[in-house]
Amino acid sequence: MPALVKDVVCGMEIDPESAAGTSVHSGVTYYFCAESCKQEFDADPSKFLGGAAPPTAPAAGAATGKRWWEFWKG
Repeated sequence: MPALVKDVVCGMEIDPESAAGTSVHSGVTYYFCAESCKQEFDADPSKFLGGAAPPTAPAAGAATGKRWWEFWKG
């Protein structure tokens, strides 16, 4: 299983190879689960980054502790 990255807009963890979109900001590539997340990020990246460190992928085979549907619970 490939290493997953977090969509900084919605928090969903996704495979970077099958991301719906990407944006480069300050030399860092960000991956998005949907075009709408990419558009929201592109409109105001600082809203989602807020001084946070760039996204890093977990070690190969690392468990995230969440199932895909748990990302959508409020």
